[in-house]
This record gives sequence, structure tokens and C-alpha cells, in this order.
Amino acid sequence: MSNNPPSNDDSRRAIGSPTLRAFSPKPSPANTLARAQITVRFIVQARMGSSRLPGKVSRMLAGHTLLARVVERLQACRQFLDLRSGPNLQFMVATTMDLADDWTTSEGRRLGCQVFRGSSEDVLARYLAASADLRPTDIVIRATADNPFYCPSRTAGILRRHLASRLEYTSIRNLSYVVPEVMRADALRRMAKVAGDAECREHVTPYFRRTKHAIPLHVQQLPQRWQGLRPEIRLTVDTLPEYEAAQRIYDHLSAAGRQFSLEDVYNYLDERHGNRRAA
Repeated sequence: MSNNPPSNDDSRRAIGSPTLRAFSPKPSPANTLARAQITVRFIVQARMGSSRLPGKVSRMLAGHTLLARVVERLQACRQFLDLRSGPNLQFMVATTMDLADDWTTSEGRRLGCQVFRGSSEDVLARYLAASADLRPTDIVIRATADNPFYCPSRTAGILRRHLASRLEYTSIRNLSYVVPEVMRADALRRMAKVAGDAECREHVTPYFRRTKHAIPLHVQQLPQRWQGLRPEIRLTVDTLPEYEAAQRIYDHLSAAGRQFSLEDVYNYLDERHGNRRAA
């Protein structure tokens, strides 16, 4: 099946009656990153119409837009993966049909990403349409454009962990703002058939994390302190104070002229605010 970007036809949404068939994941080879041209598509949901901080994706962080910072940190995971025989990585910005998101479309293309435009309210439908051309075993990585501190090394790590697990969905508990969520394309489609409530349509993946499912789903949530993560430090941009804090971090850490790590962020905040690691 072709891996060309899908058309902007939201009529292909996988919304329908529950599927109750049992699901048995196919076994993976020992080298899980060496599957035959598996496609891993990073889909960054982005829009100008944020209610709490309108236009935030276009705000600047040390000379680049917030959207650009998100994309560059996700793309940096490539340095931690063996791509010679591994997955085909794709990067897509999924935005809305609103006129304001003509800017988002232009910026996404400037960054070298595929761009998909879909529903502004039903974000799950947007993800379904943006990934409609993927094969069932291909991978969708969900990211959002208000998280400019994604960790490149842990993003690569969670992808490897997901592929090795043979499961359908992997995330870090309550820390998707520093490590994105990973799922099989067919799991996203199956989940969408039964996830009809407003929370799931807006936030895409809550159904995966619920304790009871109407269909069999094979999921894992890694602990909050996985690979040294620090859940006590919130790193996202939803409000003006959070944007201003992100500005300070970027202004300080970008001065070195290299891409900084999540550990650099933690260390800077420890020095500035006296944060201490929880025991």
C-alpha cells in the first residue's frame, strides 16, 4: 500500500459500531526496528485557535516558532535510531480547515512536513483521516504543538520499547508532553469505533488509558520516572506564563549553539528554582 499522504477527505473517518473480535498481535523479529519498511508517522496536531493562548504555535522561542521547535525535537530522535534498515520516519502537521490555519499549513510545509487539514473540533477524526493511508501494522506517534520540550532520546526509546513489546499502544503515564504516545494504525482505527464521547474526540487517546474497554486492546503505560523523567516538572505551553517560562529556558539553553537535552532543562530549572529530585 502506498505511503503517500492522505487526501483531505474526512469522510474516511473510522466511526461505526464496536468491533468485538479478539486481536492477536503478530510476532515481531528479534530486531524490531528492522521490519520491512514499516512506516512511523509522527502526527503533530497544531492549530492557531487555542482558547487559552491564541496563536501560540506561531509564537517565537529563541528565533524559531513554537511549532518549529516541536518538529525539530521530534525529528532529532533520528540520531538515536538505526535507520539504515529500520523504519521509514514521516513527519506530518495535522491542522484545521480554519482560515487562521493557513499560517499553520504554510509553516508546516516550510519545515518540510506533510500537512493535513481536517476537523477543528473532532481531533480524533483528524488523526484517523491523516493516517488513513497507513498499513495496519504501521505506527502513529501522536504529538501536540504546545510541547517544545520533547526528549529526542526518550522518543526514540519509547518507539523501540513499543515495537519490542508487540502491543498496540504505549505512553508514559501523564507525561505525554515530554515523550509522545505511540500506537499501531489499526489500533487507532479500532479504538475510534467505540470511543464516541467528547473527551476522546477532542483529546484522541484517553480511551486507550481507561481501565475497561469494549474491545480487546493491548496497551502499556510506562512509569512516570521511566529513564529518569521528572513528573514534578511540568513542561508544556498552555498559558502565557508557561510560554514566558519556555522563552527563558530557550533563551538560556540555546545560547550554547546546540540542541539541548531534557536533562539540560532539568538542570537549568534546578539551578534557577532550587528544584530537587523526589526520593
